[in-house]
Amino acid sequence: MDFKLSEDELMFINLFSDFCKKEIEPYAEEADKKKEIPKSHFHKLAQIGYIGLPHEEEYGGQNAGTFRSLLSMQTLGKACGSTFFSVGASGGLFGLPIHHFGKEEQKRKYLPEINQGTKIGSLGITEPDSGSDVSAIKTVAKEISKGVYHLSGQKTYITNSPIADYCLVLSRVQDLNGKEKGLTHFFVDLNSKGVQRSAPMEKLGLKGSQTGALFFEDVEVSSEDILGTLGKGFRQTMQTFNMERLSLAAWSIGLMEACLEESKTFASTRRSFGKPIAQHQSVGNLLAEIYTKLEASRWFTYNVAWEMGEADKLGKGNMHLSGKCASCKLFATTSAREVTNLAVQIHGGAGFMEEYKVARLYRDVRLGEIGGGTSEIQKLIIAGSIMKK
Repeated sequence: MDFKLSEDELMFINLFSDFCKKEIEPYAEEADKKKEIPKSHFHKLAQIGYIGLPHEEEYGGQNAGTFRSLLSMQTLGKACGSTFFSVGASGGLFGLPIHHFGKEEQKRKYLPEINQGTKIGSLGITEPDSGSDVSAIKTVAKEISKGVYHLSGQKTYITNSPIADYCLVLSRVQDLNGKEKGLTHFFVDLNSKGVQRSAPMEKLGLKGSQTGALFFEDVEVSSEDILGTLGKGFRQTMQTFNMERLSLAAWSIGLMEACLEESKTFASTRRSFGKPIAQHQSVGNLLAEIYTKLEASRWFTYNVAWEMGEADKLGKGNMHLSGKCASCKLFATTSAREVTNLAVQIHGGAGFMEEYKVARLYRDVRLGEIGGGTSEIQKLIIAGSIMKK
């Protein structure tokens, strides 16, 4: 496995790292307090090429591939988790299904404005009574005339729903005779008649990334609004989840890098018993644990990203990597939660104060073991994958 970057790729990663330090990270704390990221983040990240990284150049993308995209996600995740999730929900959760399954006219309609940051997307799957159990969703699109449907239902915990222009909504479909036609994704303009949004929800962490509920009452959609093919929504969702899980692992790596940097700085400057606390064996042990969990997560994630990139080159899809993506996500997000705990411990009483970055990271990290399927669901996927082999 060759993780070596080309000169152009390395130049972009270094440029993007500098960009995040100057344009994103300084606003992370303010975004957390205001409970929204600056809208300008979408435009700036579009201009530098981040949002369009995985997409084809003809739609305003960079055609960068999985591995370079992952390194960039790691960098943004380190700078600001809220920005990572909001921009990722638009370019990734909304954009990648179009990239993989969209018709040519759908790609031309949606991807350029998403990649340019002029429009914001979201993905609507979770409902009040169904989260990880995608097959249990109740939202339904009933055909009222040939190729015309009325969409009704509710989605919840949807990233970007308070600010998004579009949502890719997973729904059951009933034809004119009331026959079930399978789960299907529909493009929905969130300014359409019959769509209502909740206020942004109050959250434990990642407060700058707005989350809310969406309500649909007889929203008119057509066969032209179907992503790819009628009845293929379940498989499309599972493949999208694989990339989401890899993305969450990338964010976890960035977050752990931030924890290590904050802990090194604090342990070097905070003194007790006449010397920096880094020189105490107990604190050194905590730093060693952080580093080990970070590096193990990093190379596990890079390995899976490389395999996914090879699968994309062959046009094979990534369903055969579901077990590895789940395992990678499980390990990295669990490690990140443990690392933030260690970072707060190194900071002692200061780590319990909101003025220190590790306190925010401690709150943010908790989503990792819930979003994209809980850790318990990941274990079921991993076990199933093992038994198939």
